[in-house]
Amino acid sequence: MEIFAKGKTIPTFSFGNLFTQGEHFADTIDFIVDRYYCGKDLSLCSFVLRGVTEENWEIEQVLIPLVSERTLRLSWHVSDSFTHNAGRLALELRASETVDESNYTIIKYDMAPVTVRATIAGQNGPLPETAEQLISEINEAASAGVSSINDAAAADLDLLQQKMDDFDLEEVEARLDQMEEDTQTYLARPEVVALTREQYDAITPKHNSLYVIIRGGE
Repeated sequence: MEIFAKGKTIPTFSFGNLFTQGEHFADTIDFIVDRYYCGKDLSLCSFVLRGVTEENWEIEQVLIPLVSERTLRLSWHVSDSFTHNAGRLALELRASETVDESNYTIIKYDMAPVTVRATIAGQNGPLPETAEQLISEINEAASAGVSSINDAAAADLDLLQQKMDDFDLEEVEARLDQMEEDTQTYLARPEVVALTREQYDAITPKHNSLYVIIRGGE
């Protein structure tokens, strides 16, 4: 991508939303600036691209100019130092020269801030064991049921409580004990099946399924 400077301003709208958090050398942007400014030959200068993140961290990257008769091409291979933090990223290109061991800033190019998009992220950590997953799912289902009737009548709340009381806890505990004896079952999410006693007696139970006996007609 080529970006042409306009005097001392470098427009950034073309790459204002290009970067994603954590990218490393994914993009290269070529800044094209005038070689001469107010009679000064900028090819004799050193160029540094400075950035300040939303968390106020400062980063710098040296850019080596490719010199032509009237312009300088500065290739910015965007490092992960600039994309480490998501959010607003302020940028400034500086040209400086060293005279008698003293460094002088010759020109600062104005650049509008850009945005680094946040990368997707989940909760880090080991997966819970199968039994813990099952208990969590039952609790979440019960919580979801309660939440869904927050605005319902008290009779609906009583009905939900009655259905929760109908869970055969001894049967659930027996199934959990069975799963703990089988290592493979720990690595799979069990299927939770609700059915009546008559339906249960008519099938061949699956080894990796949890059957919850409910009353007929519910």
